[in-house]
Amino acid sequence: MTPAETDTQARTETAYAYRAFISYSHRDKEVAQRLHRAIESYRIPSKLVGKVTALGRTPSRLRPIFRDREELPASGDLSAELTAALRQSMFLLVICSPAAAGSRWVNEEIKQFKAFHGDGRVLALVVDGEPHASEIPGRDHRECFPEAMRFRIGPSGELSDVPAEPIAADYRREADGPRLATQKLIAGLTGLKLDDLVQRETQRRIAQATAVAVGAVMGMVVTGGLAFYANSLRIEANAQRAIAEHEAAAARAASDYLVGTFELSNPATDNPRTITALTILSRSAERAQRELAGQPTIEARLLATLGRAYNNLGLLSEAQASLEKAMPVVEKAGPDGVDALLVLAQTYGLQGQIEKSLATVRHAERVIGPDPEAQPFLRAKASLARGRILVNASRVKDGLAALDLAVYYARRAEDAPPNFMASVLSNRGLLLSDDGQFAAAEASLQESLVLFQKELGPSHLQSGKAWFALAQNSFNAGQLPKARQQIAEALRIQRKVLDADNPILANTLSMQGQILQGLGQLGEAERSLREAVAIYRQAFGGPHFLIGIAEVYLAMIESARGDPDAALATLADAKRNYDASYGKIHPNHGDLLVNRAKILAKAGRFAEARSDCAAGVRILTETLGAEASFTRQLAGECKTISERAPSRVAAKS
Repeated sequence: MTPAETDTQARTETAYAYRAFISYSHRDKEVAQRLHRAIESYRIPSKLVGKVTALGRTPSRLRPIFRDREELPASGDLSAELTAALRQSMFLLVICSPAAAGSRWVNEEIKQFKAFHGDGRVLALVVDGEPHASEIPGRDHRECFPEAMRFRIGPSGELSDVPAEPIAADYRREADGPRLATQKLIAGLTGLKLDDLVQRETQRRIAQATAVAVGAVMGMVVTGGLAFYANSLRIEANAQRAIAEHEAAAARAASDYLVGTFELSNPATDNPRTITALTILSRSAERAQRELAGQPTIEARLLATLGRAYNNLGLLSEAQASLEKAMPVVEKAGPDGVDALLVLAQTYGLQGQIEKSLATVRHAERVIGPDPEAQPFLRAKASLARGRILVNASRVKDGLAALDLAVYYARRAEDAPPNFMASVLSNRGLLLSDDGQFAAAEASLQESLVLFQKELGPSHLQSGKAWFALAQNSFNAGQLPKARQQIAEALRIQRKVLDADNPILANTLSMQGQILQGLGQLGEAERSLREAVAIYRQAFGGPHFLIGIAEVYLAMIESARGDPDAALATLADAKRNYDASYGKIHPNHGDLLVNRAKILAKAGRFAEARSDCAAGVRILTETLGAEASFTRQLAGECKTISERAPSRVAAKS
């Protein structure tokens, strides 16, 4: 929390001249006027007035609201009046649209407000466009969040490169609608729970309606109830028939499509024994876009399947190109296009594009819709995708929260298959392991392995991945002999089902190398790690954090063999891979520095080792927290290095 946020939270509502400042583009002036009237005229339900929240006692009315931007200065600075109003406002309400995203004044007001009060009290009302659309290829023009809304404020008052997660309501009728969107903003402005506000408001409206219409209702209740019941049965029957017809048509179209995909384009020249999977996938993608153009739901489903196939084969560039090209179709498909969006997010994540991957998941969640109770299986899939990405970003607490949400939705979804729950349990186990909860992690991972083996078979790729996850947990727990057995089982399965250049196989080889290095089996460890790096370089065609991870362990092997210069050169290349993939400081940068310190200390360069240790632990503290298991472990290793170092007095004598 920034000092500005702390200061803002310490003040009560009586310290502000305005409850909120409405920031908007003049193209959205009409909406701003309606919102202004709606908030100032809103009466808080009487049973909630006086309730104490984090913002103080709840008032009966939210007045005054500042909305005067008629006179803007010709210079690039806001007027003294507007600056003072921003400083004296408890909240900033931003009316978000492509016009607002392109407005210099809206962006400047957000920056100034955040500089005064921090990021936590900026509320968004979407009236047009799409949040975070600028992060999706070809969608920049639909972005509705101004830049200052999309990023957190830094200690100096300037925007940082850390993405923000704005609290947003959607004014459009196809989303929240004006009534619910306004209630969401009222909840934000008061600190009240939205459910309490909606329930009290509903009770108030029902009481008012009942007072006027109770006599008429009593007279109509019997006949009206019977008619409603009969009509409900008819509507339900029609809906079920329509769903069945739709699914049957989709199945027929998919069947025809798949049969056609395997037809030889030229029987005279195409040899069915030599046609590759890549040929079939490329042909499939082209046919889907050409022949299913009028059926976006079916096309989106098939493209998601093709994208998964590309990813499983390690053809990440092909997956990205195919899915990005199909984005207009995916958008038309609505919720049926969510799977394709999540596969694209997975593709970005596998390429090390973490922020782009998270942005695509956010986009998928918006497509699912604002009702948190609707589409539980799709919400479970989106939460699982978010959790997987956060695993790679080392954001353990956020990842666990996402996976707990995935478990919640999966248990509520009647159409969630058992192997989906196995995936959730596997990813949750890996995060528990990263958090140092090794026993809980093993229980979750063992349950995942059993489900995969039962549903898919003991030699399925997913069963191999489950063994990999168990090996990683054992490695983190320091149980290296056990980890060696588990990773060998994972490798045995994957060598059967994967090509030799698949990056999934490289992940397993890299983990095997790390385990063997820890056991002192340096020759075998180096062979596994170098094979992994070679596969990564071929698959990714450029820098990638997975190359960097393998190189850190190769450097430790080179150091153990008495070649510190080679080891430091390998670490330098690992850092280049981290820098290119992460784009900012990451926990792996801290880990690299601590390992560099070990190499330097072994070479007798203790002053440099102490410096690298201090820098590495500082990065881990900033990114994971001082109490994180990994931070504490490496801090302990640095303490050992300092204790081994000769004192300065001894060095002088």
